[in-house]
Amino acid sequence: MPNLAVRIAACACVAQTGCVTGDLAVQRSLSPEPNSPNSAKVKTPGNPKIPMAHLETSRRVEQLGKQILTQNPFTGLEPAFATAGVPETVLFHRGTEMIVVSEGLVKKCKSDAELAAVLCTELGLMVAEKQALRRAKNEPIPESALPGGASPASGSPSDPGLQAELAFRERGKPRGPRVSETETAAKLSRELLRGAGFDPAEFDRVEPLVRQSDRGTALRKQMSDSAPPPKWDH
Repeated sequence: MPNLAVRIAACACVAQTGCVTGDLAVQRSLSPEPNSPNSAKVKTPGNPKIPMAHLETSRRVEQLGKQILTQNPFTGLEPAFATAGVPETVLFHRGTEMIVVSEGLVKKCKSDAELAAVLCTELGLMVAEKQALRRAKNEPIPESALPGGASPASGSPSDPGLQAELAFRERGKPRGPRVSETETAAKLSRELLRGAGFDPAEFDRVEPLVRQSDRGTALRKQMSDSAPPPKWDH
């Protein structure tokens, strides 16, 4: 009897070991070794790299940007302020996470007031876009856009005809941000600059500075990952 128990235990041990070994063999056959020539390199998406600027310039932009945000809490935004180490005039933002200004544009600003006006120009646009998205999200579909002038409440949530009509109307006329945010952004930018303790008249002085050349536009698209890298003449 003891011998039978020992034999059963030994068989179970061998079977268990064989299963583990088999699992490892399958995993190795499906997953090549990291250093194997057959192993494929996986590319993970990420934001394009921004050329580094001088530390002093970057600190100036960051400190002034934080001052603007601190004195204008109504924005509800906390973007990072990055300085690109390029001589061209470049100014853009990535969503609500980052505002990028080029070192060349910073050097054109003769005072902190002018630099603040430049930063508020882009921050005002960012706030305007955020407000437009919020309005579009909360705006109900007009009854005139529904079949027969019906309201969403008059149809069942599972009504396939109503849902199809709503989807069709959304594709034809989506409730996204409207194009008429230029004036709103300009007004917000002036409010931001005034709230930060600067004269809104500084916008008139920096308006020629923020106009980007074709070269600057191409570089902006490169850093914002919306175009292939341009070829520069050395």
